[in-house]
Amino acid sequence: MIGFILVIFSAFTHSCWNILLKKSNNKYIFNYQMHLVNLFIFTIITVFFFKNSLMFDLRTIFLGLLAAICFTLYHLCLSTSYNLTDASLVYPITTASPLLVVIWAKFFIGEEISFFGLFGILIILIGVMIMHSTKMKVSLDTKGIIFAILSAVFYSFGAIVDKFGVSNSNFILYVYSLVVFMTMFLTIQAKLKYKNHLEEFDKNKIYVLIGGVIIFLSFLSYRLGLVYMNVSYATSLRQINAVFGVLLGIYFLKEKLYLKRIVGAIIISIGAFIIKLNI
Repeated sequence: MIGFILVIFSAFTHSCWNILLKKSNNKYIFNYQMHLVNLFIFTIITVFFFKNSLMFDLRTIFLGLLAAICFTLYHLCLSTSYNLTDASLVYPITTASPLLVVIWAKFFIGEEISFFGLFGILIILIGVMIMHSTKMKVSLDTKGIIFAILSAVFYSFGAIVDKFGVSNSNFILYVYSLVVFMTMFLTIQAKLKYKNHLEEFDKNKIYVLIGGVIIFLSFLSYRLGLVYMNVSYATSLRQINAVFGVLLGIYFLKEKLYLKRIVGAIIISIGAFIIKLNI
C-alpha cells in the first residue's frame, strides 16, 4: 500500500512540473534549470542528513549513470520520432513500454506478477491510448517509427536499472548519482543548443524554483515507491499522470475536456484499482 501511494503521488507531482514546463517559453532551458534546482536540493539534504551514504561505490554510481543514459536516450529518441512522423503513430508505440518492462523484469530480476495484475496493466495502457488518441494520418515514416520503438526500449531498460539500483545498492548514492548524471546531460544539451540562459532564468525564476522542488518530490517518491512494489506495476501506475495532467491542464491552461479524455481517465482509474488489489 505504501508503494502504491508513493507512485501515485509521484505521478501527480510529475504532472505538476510538466504543467509548468508547458507554460514556459524555452522548454529546454526551463527543464534543465528546474533539474539544477532539484540537484541543489538533493545535494543539501544528502550532505546534511545522509553524509555516510556518499561513500564511493563504483557499482552504484555506474547504475546511476546507466539509468541516466537510458532515460536520456529515451527523451532524444522520442523527440526525434515526433519530428519525423505523426504523433498518432508515435504515442501508441511509446505507451507500450510498460509491457516491455514486464518482460525484462521477468527475464532479468525474476519478477512475478499475477494474471489480474497484468490485466490491470493492459487496462491502464488502453486508457492512456484512448485519452491521447488522434485521427490516424496516412503518411508513414519508417525512421520515425524506429525511433519511437527505440524510445520505448530505452525507457523499459532504464526502468529495470532503476529497480535494480534502488533495491540492490546504496539507495541514497544511487538516486543522487542518477540526479547528477541526468542533470548534467540535460544541461549539456541546452547549453549546446541555446543562449541567453540567465535572461530565461530571470524571467521564470519563481516557476523554476517551484518546479525544482516539485521534481525533487516526484523523483524521490517514485524511487521510494519502487522499493516497495514491482517495477512492472510501478511503471504502469505512473501512467496515471495522464489523468492528473488533463485535470491540471483544464484548470491552469484552460484546455478543453473532450469525451475521449473522460473515458480514458475512467479506464485508467479502473486499471489502477485492479493493480492495487493485486499488490
